Amino acid sequence: MTPLTNRTPDWRLNLDSVRAVSYIRQSKRREDDSQASPMAQRERCSSLIASKGWDDAGHFEDLGKSGWDPGVHRPGFEEMMAAVRGGHVDAVIVFSLSRLTRRGALEAMKIIDELERYGVRLVSVEEPYLDTSTPVGVGILAIIAGLAQQESDLKSEYITSTKDTLRRAGSHVSGHAPFGFRTERKARGKLIVTRLIPDPVEAPIVRDMVTWVGDGLTASAVSKRLNESGVLTKAAGLGESGAKRIDARRERVGSSEAATRTGWTSSTVLRILRDPRLAGYAMEWQGRQKKVIDADGDVIPGKAGKRVILRDDEGRPVEAHEAIVPADEWWKLQDVLNGRTKTVVRSGRRVPTLLAGHGLLFCDVCGSVMVSDRRSGKLYYKCNRASGVVAGHGGLVISMADADDEVARRVWARLTAMDPDDEDDREWLAEAARRFAHQRDTSQREVERTATRAELEHVREALRTLYQDRQQGLYAGEVGSAMFRESVERLSAHEQRVAERLADLDQAANVAIKIPAEWTAVDGDPIGEGTPWYGWSLEERREFLAFFIDSVRIAKAAGRGRYANTRDRILIRWAEKPDNG
Repeated sequence: MTPLTNRTPDWRLNLDSVRAVSYIRQSKRREDDSQASPMAQRERCSSLIASKGWDDAGHFEDLGKSGWDPGVHRPGFEEMMAAVRGGHVDAVIVFSLSRLTRRGALEAMKIIDELERYGVRLVSVEEPYLDTSTPVGVGILAIIAGLAQQESDLKSEYITSTKDTLRRAGSHVSGHAPFGFRTERKARGKLIVTRLIPDPVEAPIVRDMVTWVGDGLTASAVSKRLNESGVLTKAAGLGESGAKRIDARRERVGSSEAATRTGWTSSTVLRILRDPRLAGYAMEWQGRQKKVIDADGDVIPGKAGKRVILRDDEGRPVEAHEAIVPADEWWKLQDVLNGRTKTVVRSGRRVPTLLAGHGLLFCDVCGSVMVSDRRSGKLYYKCNRASGVVAGHGGLVISMADADDEVARRVWARLTAMDPDDEDDREWLAEAARRFAHQRDTSQREVERTATRAELEHVREALRTLYQDRQQGLYAGEVGSAMFRESVERLSAHEQRVAERLADLDQAANVAIKIPAEWTAVDGDPIGEGTPWYGWSLEERREFLAFFIDSVRIAKAAGRGRYANTRDRILIRWAEKPDNG
């Protein structure tokens, strides 16, 4: 039978030979007991075709697909429309109009117009008065399509409102649990929230990642280690579902990457380690934007955004989940990731040293870290950056033994020659004493100080981001300005509270702090036999230097051999109190 096109005024459908196809759609993949379940839809459509004596020409379906979201691809629907355009269909049977579309009369009429163009009628099982071969049927179609859109809008509004309420309560509201976690349902007041708890298999991997980054590994090195160890990402563990998650995320922001990758990457590692849920905090998205198409039809890429701590009305972090790592450890991790803590990649070829390998020794020419090196059996410190990259650099090196000896002697010389009346000396010793107490103090108070200091920095970072967003026009208009003012007031008030709390903790920690008396009572050679320095391990010597100096920089040599002015090349930055203001 040919498709029913080019109708004349006296055209009548040949009901003796009708090729009918059925189409069903369900936003859930699983079967249930409802009358609109996929199995029920199939059976009712097949029964209608059989009752009319029509030929069953095929079945098309889309399971787990929304009929409202215009961004959802429905392969079953597209395949059915291809059959319609190919002239292989005379009638399309649906369970109800809402299965065809929930986007209202306009979208429904577009579909009906195309079916009419190819001479195909639409019949609904649940709405028998729908018969598009008559003007009355078309009119009723428009009314029902409008009702379907209203139902969908109300449902969408309810779901959005419910999800927003759960988000504000700190609940995990959609999707699979992030890597390292699994979910559990828990009552919180009148709400049933989804709480994240550490996964017994994945959580230890996250803790290893935190340790590796703290030890100096880059995100790329961490991802390489995980791939080599055969550790699966969350997406890879979910198989096809995980691949679709990645594709959907890229689609939202308009990513140009064509191939789906489910292995570990540096961005995957950073996304996990920056997630505040690792420390038990609830999170919200900041700066997330979907891709849009402008009036000229050009695609404007979206932004993936970032996860930030969800805060209550007073600016305090909302603690909603069970932490994988302690809060203070997570804050320290953020400092490392943001470059506020100096780290250096360790290599198996390098030997443990006094100055290199823990963020203390730097090249004065280019600012890069210095590492250990061995040449002809002798140990040196060398700049980690290749020679020739910076003009006048020349591959800077210095004797390790000479540098270690000079730095140690200079620290001890200042310590033993301190002038109690010199303000600089008093402030320097006070800061060294504070660091000594910090290193010795393992109490809960010190944990709180660490977390509070880091939180203060992150609150200020949130304020800086807020002002930057406004400069880019993200808070335009009266409503946007009101939201901006409210956010600034809330964060500023929280900044003041955190700063006051930190000042109280610092004051309490500074009471009666003293360094060991034997450190200031050394006679003769301060690092010779019989002195504290002589009997200390390498780690203890490192800790000692960190109390009194912030960094050591090595300048370019003016000569060679005995004319290499080793003493003048070593530039020490003495310990200073961190600026928390």
